[in-house]
Amino acid sequence: MVLILGPNLCLDRVIVVPGFSSGRIHRAERGISLASGKGLNVARVVRALGEDATVIGMVGGDDSGRAIIRGARGQGISLRAVRVQATTRICTLIIDPGNAETVINEHGLEAGAGVEAQLFAYLRTGLRRARYLVLAGSLPAALPANFYAHSIELSREGHVPALLDATGDSLRLGLAAKPDLIKVNRAELADAVGRPLASVDDVLAAADTLRAQSGGQVIVTMGAEGAVLVTAEGRWHLSPPGVTRVNTIGAGDSLTAGVVVSLQRGHSLLDAVQTGVAAAAADVTTLLPGTVDAMQVDSLRPQVVVQARPR
Repeated sequence: MVLILGPNLCLDRVIVVPGFSSGRIHRAERGISLASGKGLNVARVVRALGEDATVIGMVGGDDSGRAIIRGARGQGISLRAVRVQATTRICTLIIDPGNAETVINEHGLEAGAGVEAQLFAYLRTGLRRARYLVLAGSLPAALPANFYAHSIELSREGHVPALLDATGDSLRLGLAAKPDLIKVNRAELADAVGRPLASVDDVLAAADTLRAQSGGQVIVTMGAEGAVLVTAEGRWHLSPPGVTRVNTIGAGDSLTAGVVVSLQRGHSLLDAVQTGVAAAAADVTTLLPGTVDAMQVDSLRPQVVVQARPR
């Protein structure tokens, strides 16, 4: 079972608007509500790839919070939700298929007495059965920046490997707790090392810096340029197959899911990242974030080009 700690859950409102541009009146082609946040996106793909997933997160005590709970259960995801008497986060995704997406993220829950203790209680219970822990997404204001760091320490006590996918202070503090695997995108890595990353070589050098700081293995996603993997044994650039772009939101979460599912099945990390890149490519061809077809992932995987890069 993959255990996913993604506190900042949300209800996505996905609006499809062909030819969208700001400053105009548009008529939407369709609108869809989706139980989401990075944790649920990862879990949907884990389930699509044939493994069980449990998500730990927070929801408000309103209709949107109840919709997240219903949506997760309808997708076969076990959700351990801490309910807070506050308004649930809504994220609006404006999709012009094949073109750049527009995303409006609301702030996460800002209050809730005892929330951190409840989340840790769910985490301790979940770690008894988990084979991998994923820590995914931003932290709501109700939680301290060191929340992921403490969670990684608990995973180590339970001998469960942890993958950290975070940004800002929660990434910086999480790195100090030495997770087994770090997954960031290019912008998050640039922020972490404090310099722009114009080329793949720049990304590889920055990933080396992150690995030296944390001792963990580093995956960096780069959109259409694929991903890089940096470990103590080597460095690789994985180029994705060519696919028809519909929506890129959630592709990084699909990569995370592909990686941890493959690792659970005993594959090497390089093989797992190759599967992850294929899962991300499959996600890009779909409308909704964190949505893949397992047969398509299998067919795309041999098309991922793996190139070793010397230090």
